[in-house]
Amino acid sequence: MKLGRHLVTNRLAPGPFVLCLNSVVLTLSLEVPTVGHSQIMEAQQVQKRSVDEAEALLDGVSAVVVDIEGTTTSLSFVKKVLFPYITENVETYLKNRSDDEETKADICALRELACKDVAEKMEGCIEIPDGESDEVIKCCVENIKWQMCQDRKSTALKQLQGHMWREGYKTGKIKASIYDDVEPVITQLIDEGVSVYVYSSGSIEAQKQLFSHVEEGDISDLFTDFFDTTIGSKTDDSSYTAISEKIHVDPSQILYLTDNPKEGAAAMQAGFKIALVNREKKNPLITKQDHCDFLVISSFGELFGEDEMDHKKLEGNGDLDASDEEVDDDGAELDDDDDDDDEDEVDEEEEDLGDDDD
Repeated sequence: MKLGRHLVTNRLAPGPFVLCLNSVVLTLSLEVPTVGHSQIMEAQQVQKRSVDEAEALLDGVSAVVVDIEGTTTSLSFVKKVLFPYITENVETYLKNRSDDEETKADICALRELACKDVAEKMEGCIEIPDGESDEVIKCCVENIKWQMCQDRKSTALKQLQGHMWREGYKTGKIKASIYDDVEPVITQLIDEGVSVYVYSSGSIEAQKQLFSHVEEGDISDLFTDFFDTTIGSKTDDSSYTAISEKIHVDPSQILYLTDNPKEGAAAMQAGFKIALVNREKKNPLITKQDHCDFLVISSFGELFGEDEMDHKKLEGNGDLDASDEEVDDDGAELDDDDDDDDEDEVDEEEEDLGDDDD
């Protein structure tokens, strides 16, 4: 009988090889760091899920919906460019445009929201008085900055921000930024008959302005339609159902790309396919458990297998069996180093031990 060289190990976690020979344990130590059993099992679970889901990710998909912040556009652009532009310019903007009907509507929406917040006794809320005095402008500015500090996604706030960013883009004070893979992959999706949509907490106008002022040029025409929180909260599954009905596509045929697991869970509840986007693999929102619950990609190129998957899906790298085979080769080399007597001894037990392998 021969000993099969099928070792249940994982190349992600090199360590001692342990061979059980009828109650005799042979440990072949390698001078490499070891990884705990729970970590090995976790890596295997993540790998397996990535492989299984990635292969069918675009199968049957006729529409793709993308988030913006952290998905098509870096978090740093939003936090370090867009948001500071608002806080630094909002007072001047409101004073210069206080007579514009659009700005009056923005202030009215903020006032109504503030009244609601006060009624609900929301801590820190700044109420906005009636009228058009300097006090109104002052309270609006304080309210806006308070909302931004709370990272609120209110429609009233996003509407005003969109109007301000429009001016920023127009004057050249803001230049939009997207990840390099966004435009080519979206173009490829469209070439293959897939419609692409945007769903962001930013207003529809802000979305259009961003994609109209990127370095690649105006790419806003690539998107079939845009959705914001007027259709519903991004963490509410009914919002995704509404999008599905609006675009007349069955939820099972829609893929949603987002960096937020809560949004992914809501979309999944509505029947969407989901891929979490973990740009630069530094997204603090995505936990180890999320890697098990969702397919996680780090670039749009992975939708077509053009880049390495988060857990090595290409060329069999995500296949645990393939990993075993690679470790087996190492095991073979180790066996070759044994003396002939050891090989003969091992050969006699091969079949029995091979049957015990998982």
